[in-house]
Amino acid sequence: MNIRYPAEWETQAATWLSFPHHEFNWAAARGEKIRRFYFELISILLRFQEVKILIPPHFEIPENFSGIDAQTPFKLRWVRIETDDIWIRDYGPLFVKNGGKTELAEFRFNAWGKKFPPWENDNLVPTEIANLEQRPLKSVPYIFEGGAIEINDDGLGISTLDCIIGKNRNEENDLRRIRKAICAALGLRDLIILPQGLHGDHTDGHIDNVARFVSTTQIVVASEVDPESPNHAILKENAYLLEMWLRRHYENRAQVDTLPLPPQKKLGNEILPASYMNFIFANDALIFPLYHPDFDSAARDYFTRTFPDREVIGIDCTTVIEEGGSLHCMSKQEPA
Repeated sequence: MNIRYPAEWETQAATWLSFPHHEFNWAAARGEKIRRFYFELISILLRFQEVKILIPPHFEIPENFSGIDAQTPFKLRWVRIETDDIWIRDYGPLFVKNGGKTELAEFRFNAWGKKFPPWENDNLVPTEIANLEQRPLKSVPYIFEGGAIEINDDGLGISTLDCIIGKNRNEENDLRRIRKAICAALGLRDLIILPQGLHGDHTDGHIDNVARFVSTTQIVVASEVDPESPNHAILKENAYLLEMWLRRHYENRAQVDTLPLPPQKKLGNEILPASYMNFIFANDALIFPLYHPDFDSAARDYFTRTFPDREVIGIDCTTVIEEGGSLHCMSKQEPA
């Protein structure tokens, strides 16, 4: 098999984003706050690599963004493609390597089981990018999102069950075929499917809020210190399952770390699934979300110890988490 999905810590050509324009989600004061957040994030990323950002064909680029890359080593590229919302991790293409060439893979997207319409434009984004970048595109006919898969550089993948089968997703009797299709599209030799993600996560429990590879043989898993929280048992079981699985592949080289969740806040009746697992890599950097000073420092210490050769940068994600996502959810890496 020549297909390979590069690990996110490998050299990247660019970070893809999608500009916030949804009138209901990002209007008035919240619109101003999310644009300030994007300005800060893009300014950070442009220190390390190119940024490509989707913007609707007739949407006016905010004036202050026009010169954002004037003094940076890398450039910001505006890409005119129609979108519904910002979560390009989930609806955008997955960049894979076929030999030395970059190709794209896509799954069907229906806004996490038809929870948040509209999604028709987002579902077409991989085709639009493939045409624009003139790259081959492999389509997999199952509902699945990019935030539902985590992969190392040795063909191992992690996902969660509720992101694969369930209401308005895929049929339970298709599970074996879906698992095989994911592995084939992304070049995986093994895929573990955990029973649950975070409690209250409206993505049905994306893995990028639960567990991430930080090296070939090392995984960090979110943990919950409060034994009364429903996440306590869920995450404890996930850590155990991942350790047993990783040891089967790497024996005594396997390592599973834990990092506590920040306090889980609510917006109305909805839980905001904040997690430090929602970090992103850039070339020579790791960028992680800030939520609560008492917990942020532990996350910074962990990432600094784990990545001594990278600049570790925190960015306040309290605005973007109000729509249920964070840094990893809203970005997509393109390998070099």
